[in-house]
Amino acid sequence: MNYTCIFFGCLFIAMGLIFAFGKGHIHLKAWKNMPQKEKDKIDILPLCRNIGEVIMLNGILFLTKGMWSGFRDHWFMCAMVAWFIVAGLDVWYISKGHRYDHP
Repeated sequence: MNYTCIFFGCLFIAMGLIFAFGKGHIHLKAWKNMPQKEKDKIDILPLCRNIGEVIMLNGILFLTKGMWSGFRDHWFMCAMVAWFIVAGLDVWYISKGHRYDHP
């Protein structure tokens, strides 16, 4: 068992849940400093749910590495590379699409 990975896995899952329920963005400095006019343009709850899911996925990978001895080095590295690709595509999708624009 790798307690460091278990700790970070639980931490990422908790933070992902906070974002998924729409409670995490209010603590971000960028959100606090954003003018209200810009905030009104964003449909924040679905966006937070999306970001929360991506963060929780990372937490699941760390938790799996910490608890399962067969998910070591090679498989964890492959999973993290796949997660980075998925997260990058998600950021690209968020920036290019209009799914999170407030109607």
